[in-house]
Amino acid sequence: MTAWDRRMFVSASAAILAAKLWADESAARPRGNDVWIYIGSTATGEGEGIHVGRWDAKRDAIEDLRLAYACTQPSFQVTAITPNGPLLFSGHQPQENKAALSSFRVMSNGDLQLVNTIDVEDEPESFVQIALDETHRVLVSASYRSSKVRSFKIDPDGHLSKPVSEFILNGSGPNPERQATSHTHGTVVSPDNKFVLINDLGTDKIMIYKLDPETGTMEPSNPAYYQARPGSGPRHTTFHPNGRFAYCINELDSTITTMSWDSRTGALHTLDNTRTTTPEVDISKNRAGEVILDKAGKFLYACNRGGVEELLVYSVSPDGKLKLASRTPLAGKEARHFAISPEGGYLVVAEQSTNVTSLFRRNELTGTLTRTESKYPVNKASCISFA
Repeated sequence: MTAWDRRMFVSASAAILAAKLWADESAARPRGNDVWIYIGSTATGEGEGIHVGRWDAKRDAIEDLRLAYACTQPSFQVTAITPNGPLLFSGHQPQENKAALSSFRVMSNGDLQLVNTIDVEDEPESFVQIALDETHRVLVSASYRSSKVRSFKIDPDGHLSKPVSEFILNGSGPNPERQATSHTHGTVVSPDNKFVLINDLGTDKIMIYKLDPETGTMEPSNPAYYQARPGSGPRHTTFHPNGRFAYCINELDSTITTMSWDSRTGALHTLDNTRTTTPEVDISKNRAGEVILDKAGKFLYACNRGGVEELLVYSVSPDGKLKLASRTPLAGKEARHFAISPEGGYLVVAEQSTNVTSLFRRNELTGTLTRTESKYPVNKASCISFA
């Protein structure tokens, strides 16, 4: 499917465009209580792409799992509920040296209708992580191999602009195998919508940018970055709902850094460091992975990969510090990404090397997880999102 030509809309007035949006809105809005789960993947070849299924928490089930959009390596995606219906955004790789970022409307049956695609020439990969601002009018991306950070504007109908801001990061770290150059990885927008944090695994920095949500532009803040421990490899960062704390999972030294957040300046300050593995695990063979918080900010979820395959649950104290609540064996390999289901009762895990998406029941009082027998085949599963 080809991308819509944005030039077709140059002569259209805002009133005509708005009328079309509202005319099509009934098709885009989900009917009833259907909740759709979308699963991205790093797979290539025929029959690969973004998968969709109907989420049924009462039955521990993903029903009618199928291909929603055929594409190569749609490794990461985000969804947004907007006044004009739900949207999904995904990075993918249409050609070996071309990355692409696409916008879709979520239809009433869960299918995806392409809005437009932005191609980026001479990029050897798809976007490694993307994030939406709080208004759902700006999208920010990070690219691991090219070390590029970009921002895009989103029109009310879901159309993506060409990049508004673009930065290329440089530098290195002490780990010669993983930190020979800069590697942007995590992307997150602050709760007040004024800053963007970009994890640079290659230089042990979390870059800090000021965000203008009206224009979609970013500019380096002051301070321009948070300096993580040498060789730690900051992978992903998440904010506590109260806006006072941020948590960074460090892939290379298997730790989680708890930081205080200054919403005035964007500065981060270290409060604590928590090792994700038990003492007998060789951290040189382990890679700490994802990190998320529940909506209440009571529990933090993380994972280990390689040295040990497990899901971690931490309780969050009032001062922001973490206390281990449980370790749950994955019974699979490579928890690339996971998400808490909308009703809060499950952790849904993309097991990249086991080629499945698995369900873990979540005790909302204790935060702990229980593995279910529900597993769904998705080749190179890499990302989970709901709409």
